[in-house]
Amino acid sequence: MKKLFLILATLLSLSVFTSCSDDAEKAIATDCTVTVTFDNVAVVNGVIYTTQDYSLEVESITITSASGSTKAISEVEYAIDSRVSSRAIFAPFNGRFDTRKLTSGTHTLGMFFNLLQSDNTLLPDNVQYMFTVVPTVEDLPAGAELGTYTQKFKVTPDW
Repeated sequence: MKKLFLILATLLSLSVFTSCSDDAEKAIATDCTVTVTFDNVAVVNGVIYTTQDYSLEVESITITSASGSTKAISEVEYAIDSRVSSRAIFAPFNGRFDTRKLTSGTHTLGMFFNLLQSDNTLLPDNVQYMFTVVPTVEDLPAGAELGTYTQKFKVTPDW
């Protein structure tokens, strides 16, 4: 039993030395941009609004790489207010969320995914959006109209 414990401890310490510590590996992982396209939303002063009359939709999630290296998203798991809502396993990774069940006010939409890199390593990442639900279109801020909204963000892994 002591030998088994010693072997496991040795393997664990070796795995620390083989983790992502090389700057070249970090460059591969961080040179991509993820684009999320929403529908049935209005954006006013950086705040995303939707109504209980319409479902909040994610039309697509795409990834582009500045270096030209191949990257893909393996799947997306959606959570509303920290409760898993749905999972999309095929591109365009769209999702529809019934806002009739949400109270008026601020909520969080979380998207959790793995980025598959050309060297077959997975880079876990997530993004969370705060959004405000109002009862009807008439309750949106003055001049706001529901439509499509696209936001891009750089992948910045925690090393």
